[in-house]
Amino acid sequence: MKRNKILSIAVFMLLWLPQLLFAQQEDSFSKMKPGDWFEVRVNDYNGYLYEMKYHLAKILDNGNRDYHLTFERIRIKLLSPGSLSLGYDSYYPAYLQSNNETLDKPGFQLQVNKVGKIISIKADKDFPPVLLNEITARKKSGGSSAEMSPVQLETAQTISETVTTAIGSHHSKLFNGGKLKDSNLSILLCGASFSFPKNTLLTGNISNFKSNAQQQLSLYSASNGGYFTIAEDGSFKIPLSIKEPIDVQLYDEGDLHISLFVKPGDTLTVTADGNNIEESLRFLGKGARTAELGAQMGKIERKIAAGTKEVDPKSFSTADFMTQQQKDKATFENVLNAYKGQIPEDAWNYYYFKFTFEQATKKLGFLSKVGNRSTPGSTEIFKDFPTDFFLSIDTLPILMIDQTSEGWYQRFLHDFDLYLGDKVGMVSGQFGFFASYPRSLTFLKRFPLYYSLSESLKQELVNSTWKQAQSLKTYYEDLIRNCGDSILTNPVKQNWKVINAWAPGKASPLTNLKLSDGKTLDLKQFKGKTLCLTFNFHYPDNIKHLIERIKKQDPKKVHFVIAQIDQKEFPKGTIDSILKSLPNVTYVEVSRDDEQRDKAVLLDFWDVKTFIFDSDLKVVDDNIDDSYKPQNDYLFEDALKRAMTTRQMSPEKKAALIRTIGWSACSILVSFLVGVWIYKVRVANLKKKELMKRQIKELEIKAIRSQMNPHFLFNALNSIQSLINIQQYKEANVYLQKFALLMRRVLNNSEKSFVTLSDELEAVELYCELEKLRFDFAFSIDIHKEVNADLIEIPGMIIQPLVENSIVHGLAQKGTAGALKIKICLEQSYLKIEVTDNGLGLKKESADQSSNGFGLKLVRERLSLLNARGAKGNLILSSNLEGDESGTSAVLTIPID
Repeated sequence: MKRNKILSIAVFMLLWLPQLLFAQQEDSFSKMKPGDWFEVRVNDYNGYLYEMKYHLAKILDNGNRDYHLTFERIRIKLLSPGSLSLGYDSYYPAYLQSNNETLDKPGFQLQVNKVGKIISIKADKDFPPVLLNEITARKKSGGSSAEMSPVQLETAQTISETVTTAIGSHHSKLFNGGKLKDSNLSILLCGASFSFPKNTLLTGNISNFKSNAQQQLSLYSASNGGYFTIAEDGSFKIPLSIKEPIDVQLYDEGDLHISLFVKPGDTLTVTADGNNIEESLRFLGKGARTAELGAQMGKIERKIAAGTKEVDPKSFSTADFMTQQQKDKATFENVLNAYKGQIPEDAWNYYYFKFTFEQATKKLGFLSKVGNRSTPGSTEIFKDFPTDFFLSIDTLPILMIDQTSEGWYQRFLHDFDLYLGDKVGMVSGQFGFFASYPRSLTFLKRFPLYYSLSESLKQELVNSTWKQAQSLKTYYEDLIRNCGDSILTNPVKQNWKVINAWAPGKASPLTNLKLSDGKTLDLKQFKGKTLCLTFNFHYPDNIKHLIERIKKQDPKKVHFVIAQIDQKEFPKGTIDSILKSLPNVTYVEVSRDDEQRDKAVLLDFWDVKTFIFDSDLKVVDDNIDDSYKPQNDYLFEDALKRAMTTRQMSPEKKAALIRTIGWSACSILVSFLVGVWIYKVRVANLKKKELMKRQIKELEIKAIRSQMNPHFLFNALNSIQSLINIQQYKEANVYLQKFALLMRRVLNNSEKSFVTLSDELEAVELYCELEKLRFDFAFSIDIHKEVNADLIEIPGMIIQPLVENSIVHGLAQKGTAGALKIKICLEQSYLKIEVTDNGLGLKKESADQSSNGFGLKLVRERLSLLNARGAKGNLILSSNLEGDESGTSAVLTIPID
């Protein structure tokens, strides 16, 4: 009585546990912040299933919330008993080949208020219609289909309002996957950025749990994390978060094998006696009756296995095999039908499909063992079988099974794909990926299609070199772009990543080997030689053919590493001692399980594979099939030749060099352009400064000339006045004419910094003729023949002050006895002008005074401006007459270009 009461309390607690767990969710949703998300699975029980992800984008000041809603998965099953049944699954859409189309997920922007009522909802864009195909294996090209929109705006609004209202009104317990009251919907919370309670609980206790039973008894789920722990006292507590029914298997190393069908929201307690687990099994909770059926199915499976005979390919009977299958089916249906109406329909269907597919898998296994022959004497495959033999295989609704992650379903698909390959290969004679690819597209859809493609592509990558794998790129990209199921795509992505790490020219992805004795072999120690690494997962003697190959190679240039799998069940090899004795061989045994190696190398455990590296441990060739075939020797020799040839740059290195040269050239060009720009700027600045200096000098010269011209005018006008005063009017008139001519010449040259020597001498001559009217002296101008007076330019009015100084201070008192001589010649790059007179001459005091005269001062200032350019012009005054004679000499040196 006491035991029954305890059991009743336990059942009550188990029934209410999900509600208690999900009642705790109120805080989690109310504390959501922008960026948080949660995912729900919604089932409307009319054949539609949606997986919806809500991202909280913004919380408005009034408390309203903006969400972005994405339909991660849409599954539609329109079942019509006795007629056409159609289905669609966005995880596995119609296969798009070699185009740039993107399979977008339907998305919506919605705003909800505090209580979950939708204020607004808007689709991201128009969604193209999808095809619903027949839920059956295709027998020929084509097939029936229907077109419809994946999700309507009204549908999204209705479902979202149910979800958000449950959040806003704090009814989070509605997220346990059960059917809602007064609604055709069930809502299951199956993921979130915040923690949330599990939705299913599996507990148990095995009494009399022996010390070694923990190693023998196991709880396992292929679709939910693998193995679960059973404590040393035989108890276990397994909270699960699942979004669809799963199969949890309870088994031991003997005959015990029980399949427990567990749904979201279930609470199940398992009790048993360790001395006889199978007979003492008891179940409590929401899934108890379904678990009882699972226990009965376990017994049937063991009974069937015990009565099944091993197939002998030489003496089999197809008729006997079919008779046995019919008996097994009758036994199964007697038990299953006893539970009809007592357990949920999906649980009943699960066990029905599981048995049916396992029977079909056994039939496929039978075909494989007998080589697809109907009798031991048959000479043709698939010939003369009973008319209904293939019916249970070809008519299975494999295209829309819900339990895609279960092992029994995937085992069937694997064997079914081989079966199709044998059938098609019987006609085409082709096998491998490029044979299975069109076959899968022809006969399969949805999950079976993507499962077949992912498996064949994954295997083809294992069997390919990097070069061969490049022909698979388009097929790889199609699969990744189309398939939404990461369980199928992630292994293919991993294999693709690994194979591309072995591109020629790259550093070896494998740098060391873990040996079976726990030590590590560092492959870097073989740098400096060509390295050949061979993995052998066969019997050791299967690589005997490599010995002669190794002996042909120079040990100084080529080294071989042989990695032999350490398998205790292999017979002892006869060649390992020979290989170890060769000077260019390192022979090691490696363990079968090496996670680091398996991540770096794609190895098929049924093949011999060789990898070749150059002296820098860079990849030359990979994954070479090195089993005993003549063509494999040719492939090896070709790869070895490439490895030993003077290394050429790989495409990656060439690209890197081109990039380096390009960047360097660009840098040099930019530097050059910047340098030219700086140079031009500096030159322009220097030119500006030089121009400014020249302008300043010219202004200074003009200023000096402006001072000199009034001085000359003053003296000239004094001379005219003197002639008038002594009444020499004729002479005064002549003087005025020549004075006017001189003034015209002076004015013409007034804007010029430099004038020709001939113009300057004409002005001097006019001046001398004017002064001769006053003082009646003789003068002469002597120009050396080397001097081209028309080409040489000198500062204007620079000679006149010297001539004027000789006349006024030297010749004025001598009258007709006075003589003035002007001599002009060249000395290197200078023009030498000598003005001499026979006047009174200079004494030291008068020489100093004369040198300080205004005219001579202006000459010296103009010379200093010319010397600022680096020249050495000068003016020297001296008494040049010896003895009692008198006279003065003025030597002017002017730099010329």
